[in-house]
Amino acid sequence: MSDQLYLSRARLRAGRGEALSAIAPLLLPDDTRHQAGHAHRILWLLFQDTPDSKRDFLWRDEGGGKYMILSPRPPSDPLGLFELDSKPFAPALEAGDALSFALRANPVVASKPARTLQRLEKGGPRTRGQKVDVVMHALKDVPKGARGTVRDEVAAQAGTAWLTSQGGKSGFRLAAPPLVDGYAQVPVERRKGRPAGFSVLNFAGRIEITDPAAFLAKLASGFGSAKAFGNGLMMIRRA
Repeated sequence: MSDQLYLSRARLRAGRGEALSAIAPLLLPDDTRHQAGHAHRILWLLFQDTPDSKRDFLWRDEGGGKYMILSPRPPSDPLGLFELDSKPFAPALEAGDALSFALRANPVVASKPARTLQRLEKGGPRTRGQKVDVVMHALKDVPKGARGTVRDEVAAQAGTAWLTSQGGKSGFRLAAPPLVDGYAQVPVERRKGRPAGFSVLNFAGRIEITDPAAFLAKLASGFGSAKAFGNGLMMIRRA
Protein backbone atom coordinates (compact mmCIF):
# COMPACT_ATOMS: atom_id res chain seq x y z
CA MET A 1 0.00 0.00 0.00
CA SER A 2 0.99 3.60 -0.50
CA ASP A 3 1.64 5.97 2.40
CA GLN A 4 -1.59 7.84 1.66
CA LEU A 5 -4.71 6.20 3.06
CA TYR A 6 -8.42 7.02 2.92
CA LEU A 7 -11.10 5.96 5.38
CA SER A 8 -14.51 5.76 3.73
CA ARG A 9 -18.08 5.17 4.79
CA ALA A 10 -20.10 3.42 2.12
CA ARG A 11 -23.84 2.82 2.24
CA LEU A 12 -25.52 0.72 -0.41
CA ARG A 13 -28.53 2.55 -1.88
CA ALA A 14 -30.91 -0.32 -1.17
CA GLY A 15 -33.29 1.16 1.37
CA ARG A 16 -37.03 1.51 0.89
CA GLY A 17 -37.78 3.83 -2.01
CA GLU A 18 -34.19 3.97 -3.24
CA ALA A 19 -33.03 2.95 -6.70
CA LEU A 20 -31.74 -0.47 -5.63
CA SER A 21 -34.56 -1.42 -3.28
CA ALA A 22 -36.11 -3.87 -5.74
CA ILE A 23 -32.94 -5.92 -5.94
CA ALA A 24 -31.84 -5.45 -2.31
CA PRO A 25 -32.47 -9.13 -1.43
CA LEU A 26 -30.01 -10.11 -4.16
CA LEU A 27 -27.39 -7.58 -3.10
CA LEU A 28 -27.88 -8.08 0.65
CA PRO A 29 -29.20 -11.63 1.21
CA ASP A 30 -30.65 -12.49 4.60
CA ASP A 31 -28.83 -15.81 4.57
CA THR A 32 -25.59 -15.23 6.48
CA ARG A 33 -23.92 -17.97 4.41
CA HIS A 34 -23.97 -15.64 1.41
CA GLN A 35 -23.46 -12.17 2.91
CA ALA A 36 -19.64 -12.10 3.00
CA GLY A 37 -19.33 -13.32 -0.56
CA HIS A 38 -21.86 -10.81 -1.89
CA ALA A 39 -20.25 -7.87 -0.09
CA HIS A 40 -16.84 -9.07 -1.27
CA ARG A 41 -17.99 -8.76 -4.89
CA ILE A 42 -20.03 -5.56 -4.53
CA LEU A 43 -17.28 -3.58 -2.79
CA TRP A 44 -14.73 -4.66 -5.40
CA LEU A 45 -16.76 -2.61 -7.90
CA LEU A 46 -15.61 0.54 -6.09
CA PHE A 47 -11.96 -0.09 -6.94
CA GLN A 48 -12.05 -1.20 -10.57
CA ASP A 49 -11.43 2.25 -11.99
CA THR A 50 -8.21 1.20 -13.75
CA PRO A 51 -7.43 -1.95 -15.77
CA ASP A 52 -4.64 -2.98 -13.39
CA SER A 53 -6.61 -2.40 -10.18
CA LYS A 54 -5.46 -4.43 -7.19
CA ARG A 55 -7.53 -5.64 -4.26
CA ASP A 56 -5.51 -3.52 -1.83
CA PHE A 57 -8.27 -2.30 0.47
CA LEU A 58 -9.72 -3.45 3.79
CA TRP A 59 -13.38 -3.33 4.71
CA ARG A 60 -15.71 -3.99 7.62
CA ASP A 61 -19.42 -4.78 7.48
CA GLU A 62 -21.35 -2.47 9.81
CA GLY A 63 -24.70 -4.09 8.98
CA GLY A 64 -27.64 -2.90 6.93
CA GLY A 65 -25.61 -2.33 3.79
CA LYS A 66 -23.13 -0.03 5.55
CA TYR A 67 -19.37 -0.57 5.30
CA MET A 68 -16.14 1.02 6.49
CA ILE A 69 -13.27 0.90 3.99
CA LEU A 70 -9.56 1.67 4.40
CA SER A 71 -7.74 2.06 1.10
CA PRO A 72 -4.73 3.72 -0.56
CA ARG A 73 -7.05 5.55 -2.95
CA PRO A 74 -10.61 6.76 -2.49
CA PRO A 75 -13.35 4.47 -3.81
CA SER A 76 -15.02 5.39 -7.08
CA ASP A 77 -18.68 4.62 -7.80
CA PRO A 78 -19.58 5.35 -11.45
CA LEU A 79 -22.65 3.08 -11.19
CA GLY A 80 -24.15 5.08 -8.32
CA LEU A 81 -24.64 2.06 -6.08
CA PHE A 82 -23.40 3.69 -2.88
CA GLU A 83 -23.44 6.85 -0.83
CA LEU A 84 -19.74 7.50 -0.21
CA ASP A 85 -17.96 9.68 2.31
CA SER A 86 -14.15 9.51 2.06
CA LYS A 87 -11.53 11.35 4.09
CA PRO A 88 -7.73 11.15 4.23
CA PHE A 89 -6.65 8.89 7.07
CA ALA A 90 -3.40 9.98 8.71
CA PRO A 91 -3.59 9.72 12.51
CA ALA A 92 -0.73 11.46 14.32
CA LEU A 93 0.40 8.84 16.80
CA GLU A 94 3.19 8.79 19.34
CA ALA A 95 4.60 6.07 21.57
CA GLY A 96 2.49 5.86 24.70
CA ASP A 97 -0.77 6.94 23.05
CA ALA A 98 -3.84 5.05 24.30
CA LEU A 99 -6.46 3.97 21.77
CA SER A 100 -9.75 2.16 21.90
CA PHE A 101 -10.16 -0.37 19.12
CA ALA A 102 -12.58 -2.79 17.49
CA LEU A 103 -11.42 -5.58 15.20
CA ARG A 104 -13.12 -8.41 13.33
CA ALA A 105 -10.45 -10.85 12.26
CA ASN A 106 -9.72 -14.33 10.97
CA PRO A 107 -6.83 -15.22 13.31
CA VAL A 108 -4.77 -18.16 12.08
CA VAL A 109 -1.75 -20.06 13.31
CA ALA A 110 0.65 -22.49 11.65
CA SER A 111 -0.57 -25.99 12.35
CA LYS A 112 1.13 -28.47 10.04
CA PRO A 113 4.67 -28.62 8.62
CA ALA A 114 5.16 -26.74 5.40
CA ARG A 115 4.76 -28.88 2.29
CA THR A 116 6.71 -28.57 -0.93
CA LEU A 117 4.86 -27.49 -4.06
CA GLN A 118 6.21 -27.96 -7.56
CA ARG A 119 6.35 -24.82 -9.65
CA LEU A 120 6.13 -25.00 -13.41
CA GLU A 121 7.53 -21.53 -13.85
CA LYS A 122 11.12 -20.55 -13.33
CA GLY A 123 12.30 -20.74 -9.74
CA GLY A 124 11.89 -24.37 -8.77
CA PRO A 125 9.90 -25.82 -5.86
CA ARG A 126 8.49 -23.69 -3.06
CA THR A 127 6.90 -24.44 0.27
CA ARG A 128 3.53 -23.55 1.73
CA GLY A 129 2.67 -23.80 5.39
CA GLN A 130 -0.64 -25.19 6.62
CA LYS A 131 -2.70 -22.87 8.78
CA VAL A 132 -5.84 -23.21 10.91
CA ASP A 133 -7.80 -20.73 12.97
CA VAL A 134 -6.48 -20.25 16.47
CA VAL A 135 -9.59 -21.56 18.20
CA MET A 136 -9.66 -24.89 16.37
CA HIS A 137 -5.93 -25.21 16.95
CA ALA A 138 -6.44 -24.67 20.69
CA LEU A 139 -9.31 -27.18 20.72
CA LYS A 140 -7.46 -29.93 18.88
CA ASP A 141 -6.75 -31.94 22.05
CA VAL A 142 -10.26 -31.49 23.49
CA PRO A 143 -12.67 -34.38 22.72
CA LYS A 144 -15.24 -33.30 20.14
CA GLY A 145 -18.11 -34.02 22.48
CA ALA A 146 -16.71 -31.62 25.09
CA ARG A 147 -15.79 -28.74 22.82
CA GLY A 148 -19.13 -26.96 22.98
CA THR A 149 -18.88 -26.37 26.72
CA VAL A 150 -15.39 -24.83 26.59
CA ARG A 151 -15.38 -23.16 23.18
CA ASP A 152 -16.10 -19.60 24.36
CA GLU A 153 -13.46 -19.76 27.08
CA VAL A 154 -10.90 -21.25 24.72
CA ALA A 155 -11.76 -18.67 22.05
CA ALA A 156 -11.15 -15.82 24.51
CA GLN A 157 -7.82 -17.27 25.64
CA ALA A 158 -6.58 -18.18 22.16
CA GLY A 159 -7.77 -14.89 20.68
CA THR A 160 -6.07 -12.84 23.39
CA ALA A 161 -2.82 -14.74 22.91
CA TRP A 162 -2.99 -14.19 19.15
CA LEU A 163 -3.67 -10.46 19.48
CA THR A 164 -0.88 -10.10 22.05
CA SER A 165 1.49 -11.72 19.54
CA GLN A 166 0.26 -9.38 16.81
CA GLY A 167 0.98 -6.40 19.02
CA GLY A 168 4.55 -7.53 19.64
CA LYS A 169 5.18 -7.44 15.90
CA SER A 170 3.01 -4.45 15.05
CA GLY A 171 3.87 -1.63 17.42
CA PHE A 172 1.26 -1.91 20.18
CA ARG A 173 0.49 -3.71 23.40
CA LEU A 174 -2.80 -4.55 25.05
CA ALA A 175 -3.56 -2.10 27.85
CA ALA A 176 -5.99 -4.59 29.39
CA PRO A 177 -7.43 -7.99 28.49
CA PRO A 178 -9.67 -7.44 25.44
CA LEU A 179 -13.26 -8.50 24.98
CA VAL A 180 -13.16 -11.49 22.61
CA ASP A 181 -16.41 -12.99 21.33
CA GLY A 182 -18.47 -13.84 18.29
CA TYR A 183 -16.52 -16.91 17.25
CA ALA A 184 -18.15 -18.37 14.14
CA GLN A 185 -17.41 -20.33 11.01
CA VAL A 186 -18.37 -18.39 7.86
CA PRO A 187 -18.95 -20.43 4.69
CA VAL A 188 -18.04 -18.94 1.31
CA GLU A 189 -19.72 -19.87 -1.96
CA ARG A 190 -17.55 -21.39 -4.64
CA ARG A 191 -18.63 -21.96 -8.20
CA LYS A 192 -16.91 -25.31 -8.23
CA GLY A 193 -14.68 -27.39 -6.02
CA ARG A 194 -14.80 -28.03 -2.28
CA PRO A 195 -16.81 -25.75 0.02
CA ALA A 196 -14.67 -22.98 1.49
CA GLY A 197 -14.90 -20.77 4.50
CA PHE A 198 -13.12 -19.02 7.35
CA SER A 199 -13.57 -18.32 11.04
CA VAL A 200 -14.07 -14.95 12.71
CA LEU A 201 -13.49 -13.47 16.13
CA ASN A 202 -14.52 -10.01 17.32
CA PHE A 203 -12.10 -8.07 19.52
CA ALA A 204 -12.59 -4.82 21.41
CA GLY A 205 -10.61 -3.02 24.07
CA ARG A 206 -7.72 -0.64 24.60
CA ILE A 207 -4.17 -0.66 23.31
CA GLU A 208 -1.05 1.41 23.92
CA ILE A 209 1.13 2.39 20.97
CA THR A 210 4.78 1.35 21.27
CA ASP A 211 5.98 1.95 17.68
CA PRO A 212 3.76 4.33 15.67
CA ALA A 213 5.32 3.55 12.27
CA ALA A 214 5.00 -0.20 12.70
CA PHE A 215 1.43 0.13 13.96
CA LEU A 216 0.30 2.33 11.06
CA ALA A 217 1.92 -0.03 8.55
CA LYS A 218 0.03 -2.98 10.03
CA LEU A 219 -3.17 -0.99 10.23
CA ALA A 220 -2.88 -0.39 6.49
CA SER A 221 -2.20 -4.03 5.60
CA GLY A 222 -4.67 -5.56 8.06
CA PHE A 223 -4.67 -8.26 10.73
CA GLY A 224 -5.09 -11.97 10.15
CA SER A 225 -6.36 -13.71 7.02
CA ALA A 226 -9.48 -13.66 4.80
CA LYS A 227 -9.18 -9.89 4.43
CA ALA A 228 -11.04 -9.86 1.11
CA PHE A 229 -14.13 -11.05 3.03
CA GLY A 230 -14.35 -8.18 5.51
CA ASN A 231 -11.74 -9.14 8.09
CA GLY A 232 -8.62 -7.41 9.40
CA LEU A 233 -9.66 -3.74 9.54
CA MET A 234 -8.94 -2.37 13.04
CA MET A 235 -11.09 0.63 13.87
CA ILE A 236 -9.39 3.01 16.33
CA ARG A 237 -10.15 6.15 18.31
CA ARG A 238 -8.51 8.05 21.12
CA ALA A 239 -9.19 6.42 24.47
